[in-house]
Amino acid sequence: MAFVNATTNRQNDSQAPDRRSVSEYQDTAYNSEDFPSQKPRPEKGFLRRMMTSGKPFSFSQTTDSITVYGLDQITPSEMAQIAATKQQEVYWDEQSLNGEGLTGWSQVYAIVVSITNGVLFMALPLLYAIFLLGLFIGKSGVEAGWNDGYSDIFLGITLYATLPCLLIYLHYKLLHAGYMFLAPFLRPSRIFELNRTTGMVTLFKKNKPYFTHPFIEFDCVLMSSPTQQGFLNYSLTLIHRYRDYSVGVPISGSMGANHKVIEYLRFWNMVQRYMDISQPLPDILVLEPARQRDPTTIAYDKEHNRNPRYWRDMTDEEFKQKMDEIDKAQKNTPATGKPIDIFKGPDSTASKKHNRNKKK
Repeated sequence: MAFVNATTNRQNDSQAPDRRSVSEYQDTAYNSEDFPSQKPRPEKGFLRRMMTSGKPFSFSQTTDSITVYGLDQITPSEMAQIAATKQQEVYWDEQSLNGEGLTGWSQVYAIVVSITNGVLFMALPLLYAIFLLGLFIGKSGVEAGWNDGYSDIFLGITLYATLPCLLIYLHYKLLHAGYMFLAPFLRPSRIFELNRTTGMVTLFKKNKPYFTHPFIEFDCVLMSSPTQQGFLNYSLTLIHRYRDYSVGVPISGSMGANHKVIEYLRFWNMVQRYMDISQPLPDILVLEPARQRDPTTIAYDKEHNRNPRYWRDMTDEEFKQKMDEIDKAQKNTPATGKPIDIFKGPDSTASKKHNRNKKK
């Protein structure tokens, strides 16, 4: 999954409010209480039948339901580190949810780092141990053995193996700490963007937009494919309803592919809530810093007197325990609210008042 702007860590958000400009919603932003009724689906051709052959998830009223899978990968301590470095980033904020993938160079780099770790922490210690053993048990003695070629062996191991591995390992640790400027060619390639403020969904190819359409024009389909072991891998995909694109938008990459169907439905509930400007942002750790910059969420949190650091002030152990509690509590609750008939438009009795700050 992708990475977007991180926010500065604060000891008390209520005393030190974020001074960056508050997001503005555009007229195209998705609002479940006020949207144009959609045109009927066109007749399905072969390609569309193939792409929509999975389990469809309808638009619905959203609930507080979340999936804990994927969300538990970032802990409060990691969020604090992200905020402190100001260089490492998370994949959701008040404006967009982004998906990214590894480039070819990134995959090569990952392989090199993996080999380096094996050499540095396993092969080299063993090699040095064998070297020292041979030096100390040699018949000619340590000093004579050192002068009789052992020094060249030691220098060769250190210069051509240990030093390069240490440099690669140091570079990796700096990248992991957020200093991406050390290797800009390793930046991940963009896959998609779901923009809350504009209501648009964009798919990228080779880091360039391939298509952009309103969120409400996409059908959400849970794709499945069997593994060699006979299990099913799942992928939640947005398929554009009115264009015969050969690809969809794979939005569930952060979750993984091996969870129960209801967890993907919970993720879809979260995505709808995120894109719906009539609703506050999903109440999750990675979005907590962004809550004070989203107009609808600001009003909601003020009305409900929400602690602005509810998640971030937890310890990692408390966070894990809370995630487990949420997972257990949701087992007998619906993953989403009532379906919305997007072809008839919003319920005429529904209130169309919403916290909206249109961009002029």
